[in-house]
Amino acid sequence: MSGFLRVGALEMLFALVFTVLALYDVGQLRRQRRQLEASIQTSRLEARRVAELWVENANWQRQYRQARALIELMGEFNQVMDLQVVLDRLTQGLSRFFAGDGVAIWILGAGGNFELAARVMQEVPSVIRHDEAWLRRILDGTPPPVPPSWVEPDRPWMAAALLDLLGQQLGVVMLTSDRRTRYTADDITFLRAILGHAAMAIQNAARFEIVDTLSRLDALTGLGNRGEFDRSLRDEVAGALLAAMPLSLLLADIDYFKQVNDSYGHVEGDRVLKEIAQLIAEAARAPNTSFRLGGEEFAVLLGEAKAAAVSIGEMVCSRVEDKAFFDNGARLTLSIGVASLPEDGREPAALMVAADQALYKAKSDGRNRVRAA
Repeated sequence: MSGFLRVGALEMLFALVFTVLALYDVGQLRRQRRQLEASIQTSRLEARRVAELWVENANWQRQYRQARALIELMGEFNQVMDLQVVLDRLTQGLSRFFAGDGVAIWILGAGGNFELAARVMQEVPSVIRHDEAWLRRILDGTPPPVPPSWVEPDRPWMAAALLDLLGQQLGVVMLTSDRRTRYTADDITFLRAILGHAAMAIQNAARFEIVDTLSRLDALTGLGNRGEFDRSLRDEVAGALLAAMPLSLLLADIDYFKQVNDSYGHVEGDRVLKEIAQLIAEAARAPNTSFRLGGEEFAVLLGEAKAAAVSIGEMVCSRVEDKAFFDNGARLTLSIGVASLPEDGREPAALMVAADQALYKAKSDGRNRVRAA
């Protein structure tokens, strides 16, 4: 029995040892599992953090590109004061930033509709009516439910109002894309940021254009002034010579105009000057190339040869002679001298001298007539 007992005791001892070892192994496995779970959790946290860092980096990169784009655009705007150049640079800058997307800008016109002022890479209407539903929603700052009828249904687009510094409407800007599936909220936010900065440049350019235009006009008659005439004569002579095209200069002088001021006063004299200026521009069909040189002297630049220019001058004289300028029926007349390129000179000064001599001849021959150099 003792042998059996010893064997049983040994078996129990071995069983106990194996149990202890098994429990130890299970404990080890549990610890390893907890360590593994902790490592997995740490890895997940790190992966999440890495993903967050990638998102943050992408956001910083986007903001950096936007800031660079704004700086570059502002630099381009500040280099010019011409309204059309500013609008062209704005469309090109937007297209460049949005990876070559189509861009169009319409500016509010005098009639209340919006007129196309600049575009890049897309066909769009030249005029947008002010009562179009999608336009009203854009100008009100609310996204329209449907695109304009001329935008393809599946084509991504976005638009924003162009406002001045006081929030008044200047126009509307639209982008369309052939490359992307949609525009994001960040895209429209950045577009509005650009337009907010561009508004100052556009407003300044528009004011400069108005001032520049006024500086070129005669304040009394609205025709071009002497400085504008000198610039136009120089440019027209150079252009006509380069293109081998005809050009004629008419110099007109109101006969005995001093008597108008002496008899009726300077207020009436100013009224007569304005009416004759309008008659000259209308009869010559040259509102953009008619000028008041000073006093009662006017000039007209015509893209005509001498014979045609003389005929136009005679029509101008006839229109003035036929008009009664005063209640008593008193009438006025013009004397006109004509000189043409190239036979009477190939330089602006030479053409001016020839026309002035022809005008002097018209006066010496009895006034109310046209004489050619």
